[in-house]
Parts: sequence; structure tokens; C-alpha cells
Amino acid sequence: MEIKGENSGILAGKTIAVKDNVFIAGTPLTNGSKIWEGYTPEFDATVVTRILQAGGTILGKSTCENQCCSGNSFTSASGSVPNPHDITRSAGGSSSGSAVLVATGEVDMAIGGDQGGSIRMPSCWSGCVGLKATFGLVPVTGSLGCEPSFDHLGPMASNVTDVAKLLEVIAGYDDGRDHRQNPHVVIPKYSQLLTGDLTGVKLGYVKEGSRRASDGVKSVMSHVITKLRESGAVVEEVSIPLHAQSDVLMTALIPAYYDCMFENFSQSPGFNELYNVSALRHFKQAMKGSAHDLVPIAKTYPLFGEYIRKKDGSQIVARAMNCRPTLRKAYNDVLEKYDALIMPTIPFVAVKLPPLDLTPKEFIDEVGQFKNINTAPFNLTGHPALSLNVGKVQPDDGGTKHLPVGLQIVCKHFEEAKLLDIAYGVEKLMTE
Repeated sequence: MEIKGENSGILAGKTIAVKDNVFIAGTPLTNGSKIWEGYTPEFDATVVTRILQAGGTILGKSTCENQCCSGNSFTSASGSVPNPHDITRSAGGSSSGSAVLVATGEVDMAIGGDQGGSIRMPSCWSGCVGLKATFGLVPVTGSLGCEPSFDHLGPMASNVTDVAKLLEVIAGYDDGRDHRQNPHVVIPKYSQLLTGDLTGVKLGYVKEGSRRASDGVKSVMSHVITKLRESGAVVEEVSIPLHAQSDVLMTALIPAYYDCMFENFSQSPGFNELYNVSALRHFKQAMKGSAHDLVPIAKTYPLFGEYIRKKDGSQIVARAMNCRPTLRKAYNDVLEKYDALIMPTIPFVAVKLPPLDLTPKEFIDEVGQFKNINTAPFNLTGHPALSLNVGKVQPDDGGTKHLPVGLQIVCKHFEEAKLLDIAYGVEKLMTE
């Protein structure tokens, strides 16, 4: 498969992979699941249209985890996605294929999706750059999501400059086809604003972001902080206690995933946006006859969701939703004093891929493992967050190969230009 875009544009000469929850007209979509076998979208996602208009060449779809429900990389119906630095280990998910294709140089850029860290986690473990932009900045029109207040699409690449270029192309208002977007946001030329000057930049290292961190990850963070200070940046430890409690909110909101993904066949009704009618039709029919093909982690959503609904209606979901502004304010209060927050993207390096013969409980345990404790909070709050590789260390489990460690950088809403410039500065520091 190769779809060539326009002859000129900012992406001319660039090759791109597209996560397999994103529509490309006439190209089968699986969303990592047997449930979607036989489905072919009839129109392009907005991000696909924009890539082609900007001169990019789409080389194909990239493997994603089953229903985008895993931060690991063994759940796809097409098989496991091994880590490019150690094939016995996970590449991270759910945009697993996008990260590996970028990290191995098979494509220049990729589109990922992020509901709890699914761009940043595989970028971290596979050793590339991935950005979850401000909520609503990039339209999700023409993609399968998990829950509309969490869903993001975003750029992945081997370097910050290419991430900035891809964001320039895919960001911006979609003429009302994505209800979450602000029509008045102006998209700057992100790639032309990169200076990498960290002099005087104030960074808050989030203390709670290192909970559960391995010794190796802690050592890399210490090295990065030293380099940042030597470059003229101001780095101070800050405490945001609510950061450590945000995983409870994510658990409480699982019934919301259930409501969108299963009760409403992947797109909740009632929003002023473009609906994917053929996808709704396909998923409804597939769930009638093939629900047994869902992997164990996907089955927990309707089980837990229905349990909560029968227990107390939607009260738990409502309470959790009402806590999101409080969490958002906790970060914003600190960001009034600092240009950005920093922390490990994932507090440990890539874990071993599990055996294929897992029990349902073992399967769910492998998908968990606290990988998204630093990434998911910013899906709850909508802040822009980027992961980039800042070093390699040996794992604590006795493995001998050195594995990537990611630094996550977080800025205020719609401060992508500042975020990318800080990331560009860090990238330059780490390659000196």
C-alpha cells in the first residue's frame, strides 16, 4: 500500500504510517480486533486528508492494540508487537505499531491515538517522540475512539522537528465535524518556532511522578535534570498530591468507556459532529455474533460498567467527572509558576512480553502494571503532553540490553509551541 499526496507541501518526501483505528477510504480497518474484520471505511479521516494535502506519502496502517485497550503490545488480533531494542519485550501500546515503525526507520512519521497514554507510552518504550496535544486541537473525525472526553489523535516521529511539522498539518478546526474543537484557535508554524534555547526556562519536576520508579529510571532523570541546569534551565521539585490519586478517577470512569464503546457501538449519540454510520452498523452486527472474540481486558469494560450501573446508576461516573476540573486546577496552579512540568513518561523500562497461554486474570494483570500512572492524568485534564527519549538503562529484572527511558513534558492548554521548543532543547542536550 502506498498513497501519495500532493507534489509539494511541508510533508513532501515524508512517509507516514496511520494507526489502525483511523479511517483510510477503501482500506480495511481492524482496530486490532477480530470484531472489525470485514469492515472497510468509505471516507478518509480528517488527519489523513490533511497529510495527503500537505504532500505526505502514506505507506500503510500500523498495528494497534485490541480495541485500543492496552498499554502493552501483545493484545492485537494480528499478534504481538516486539520492542525494537529487545524483541522479548513490549513496545508499549496502544499505538504499538506506529512507535515501532518510527523507531526502526521504516517510516518518518506516524499517527497515533491516545486515551490514557497510548501515544506517549509506546514512544517511551520504543524510543521515539510522541505528542498528545491539547484536548480538541487535533480532530478525531474518522477514527474509532474509546470515550469522547479522552480521545486524541496525534503525531509520532523520530525527532521533535518532524513531530512539530506533522502537528502543523493535522491540527486545527474541522468545520464543526468534531464537537470538541474550538473554532477560534490559530495554528502557528510550530516547526519554524523551534529554537531549543532553555536559558531561564522554569521546569517543575513532579515529585509524585517518580512513585514506583525503578532505580534506572531515577538515575536517568537525575542525569537529565543535571544537564538541564547546566544549559541554563531552572529545575525545581514540585509536589502535586492529586497526581498520585488520578488513577482512581480513571478506574471510576471505566463505565463511561463501556457506554461509548459497547452500548453505543463506538460513538456516543447526541453530539453535533460527523457520525460514522457504516462503522456503527458493522460493530452492532459484530457484537451480536462475535462478542466472544473480544479479549479479556475489553470484556472487563462491559462487566464492570454494567455492575456499576446497576449498583448506583451513573453516580460514580458523575462524581469522577466532577473531580476532573479539580485535578486540572492542581496542574494549572503549578504551571502558573513554571513553564512546564516534567516527569518520567513511564516509571520503569519495557517489560517482558507474556506467554500466549494466559488465563483471563493473567491477561488483565499484564495489561495493567501501572504503566499509565503518569500519562493518563493528562487525558483527564486535557493538557498537552509529549514524551521523548532521554537515555537507556538496563532493566531491573536481570535483562542485559539497555532500554529507552522517556521524559514527559507538560504545558498549559494550547501551549504546544512552548512545549515543542522545550522538547527540542532537551533533544539537543541529549544528543550533544
